[in-house]
Amino acid sequence: MGKRLFWLAVGAGLTALIVVKGREYYERFTPKGVADQIEKSRSGLVEWVGEFLTTMGEAMETREGELREALGLDE
Repeated sequence: MGKRLFWLAVGAGLTALIVVKGREYYERFTPKGVADQIEKSRSGLVEWVGEFLTTMGEAMETREGELREALGLDE
């Protein structure tokens, strides 16, 4: 009796897991889900490029200051 109850609980748990994951995959591959994934990727890319350009600008300003100081152009 105990073994049967155990396997019944395992089966119910696996079924619930499969249903939840199946629903997630189904929603992911619908047209709306694909559009949402593209939007997330696009917004992440835009954010990354913005951070990159900001960092690059700061580094350029710092290096320019170092070069000006080394060449004595600030005087």
